[in-house]
Amino acid sequence: MRCYGYDETGREIIPAEAAVIREVVQRVLDGESMRSAVADLRKREIMTSAGRPWTQQSLSRLLRNPRLAGLKTYRGEVIGKGEWKPILDQGTHRKLLTVLEDPSRKQPAATNVRKYLLSGGFLQCGYPLEGEGEEVRRCGKSLYTQPSNSGKRGYVCRSGSPSYGCGRIRIAAAALEEEVATRALARLGSPKVRARLEAAVGSVTPTEEHIDRAVAAIDERLAEAGQAYAKREISLVTLKAIEEEARKERRSLKETLAQSTRLQSLPATTPEGLAAWWVDAPLERRRELLALVLDRIIVLPATQPGRTHLDADRLEFVWK
Repeated sequence: MRCYGYDETGREIIPAEAAVIREVVQRVLDGESMRSAVADLRKREIMTSAGRPWTQQSLSRLLRNPRLAGLKTYRGEVIGKGEWKPILDQGTHRKLLTVLEDPSRKQPAATNVRKYLLSGGFLQCGYPLEGEGEEVRRCGKSLYTQPSNSGKRGYVCRSGSPSYGCGRIRIAAAALEEEVATRALARLGSPKVRARLEAAVGSVTPTEEHIDRAVAAIDERLAEAGQAYAKREISLVTLKAIEEEARKERRSLKETLAQSTRLQSLPATTPEGLAAWWVDAPLERRRELLALVLDRIIVLPATQPGRTHLDADRLEFVWK
C-alpha cells in the first residue's frame, strides 16, 4: 500500500495529499486533538490512500512515519535520508513527534482510571534480600500501581510479570504522594536549588541547528554502517552494536530536549507560589516538576505492619 502523500513509486509527492498532511500537522501543533482532526477529514470526505475513512490510528501512523520527513528506515530505525522529497522538514516532524508522544494528550480508556503521581520508575523496592549494613543487596525492582482489596490506591513490588520482584513491599499511595510533594516543593523552593536549575537551562537547551547536526550525524553513521554490512565489510554483530549505540544517542538527545522543556517551564519561584501551582496543575506537569529534582525513592520494609499513617523512615530519597 502506498504512503499517503506519495505516488505508487513512493518518490513523487502528490500535491493535494501533501497539502492535507501539512494542514493536519499544523493543526496538531496548534493543539488540536487527533479525534477532532479525524472528524474533520471524515466530514470533508478525505480518504486514506486505500480509499477508507481516516481513523485516529491510521492518521497517527501516517504522521509518525519518518518518510514524511524524507528519512528511510531499517527495522524500525531511521538509517539516513531517502532519495525522495520530504513533505515535512525534519524540524517540524520532530516537533510533531514530541506533541504526539506527550502523555497528557492520551485519553484514558475509562473515566475511573486511577491517577498515580509516582508511577513509571520513581519508586524502587528496598527489601533486603541478603547481607547486612553496607553489604546488603536489595530487591531493586520498580514498584507498580495496584489498589488494595479495599480499593485504596497503592504501590507494590510485583513478584510476577513484568518485574518479577520480591513481592514483599507495599505502600499506600495517598500519604506517600503528599509527603513526596511536600519535600519536592520545598526543594524546588530553595533559592540554591532553584538557581542551580535555572543556570542549567542554558547549558542543556540545544538549538535547532545543534539538534539537526546531532541527528544528521547519527543518520550518516547508520547509513555508512548499513552500506558496510551490505558490502560484507562488517558483521551483523557489529551492525547491531552500531544500531544500539545510535538508539542510545537518540534516547539521550530526546531526554536532553525533555529536560530543557521542563526547566524552561518551571512555575513560580517561591514555596508559596509553587504550592498554589501544584494544587491545580495536571498530573503530568506535576510529574515533570518532580523529574527535575527527584531521581528515585527507595521504599524499605514497614517497621510496624498494619500502621495506618505513613512511616517516613521507610523512604530513602535520591535527589538529583
